[in-house]
Amino acid sequence: MNKAKGYKQVNIREIVLLSILTALGVILSIIDKQISLLVFPFLPTAKIGLANIIILIAVMNVDVKKGLLMTILKSTLVGLILGSITSFIIGGIASLLAFVGMTLTKVIFRHHVSCVGISVVGGFLHIIGQLFVTFLMYQLGDAVFAYGAFLIGVSLFTSVLVGFIGNKLMDFMKTKDIFS
Repeated sequence: MNKAKGYKQVNIREIVLLSILTALGVILSIIDKQISLLVFPFLPTAKIGLANIIILIAVMNVDVKKGLLMTILKSTLVGLILGSITSFIIGGIASLLAFVGMTLTKVIFRHHVSCVGISVVGGFLHIIGQLFVTFLMYQLGDAVFAYGAFLIGVSLFTSVLVGFIGNKLMDFMKTKDIFS
């Protein structure tokens, strides 16, 4: 099939794959919200970060523009389904910061870091982004950062778990040739 002048050829397989991954990210966010309320009742804003598995897979396998689009779509859809405008702003900015950090970590340390390291960077930056935006929006002072210390501890554990799952999924996807 010849490309028409000025138009890019559309790869339907790629569009479907990115759509499915984005949908999985939204579904995992909804499940994550429910599980996290049971697992971390003492930290009401803490989440396991299951949807980050999908964003991690995107960082590792698709170009930056497509990964960024997935991150924005997932954050927007989750914000519309689960949250308020405030949680959308806080979570959206934190997700973008985490995506940028994960992408830079992958690019800079390409041969020296696995999904675990990239996930830990993303989890840490996500918490830092949430704390900074919350601090600016609510002017809560040091209380935000004291609470943030607990969140960073939880984030380290959950980010390692997300990275481990990401490594296993990457191995599986290589055998299935999903991103070829």
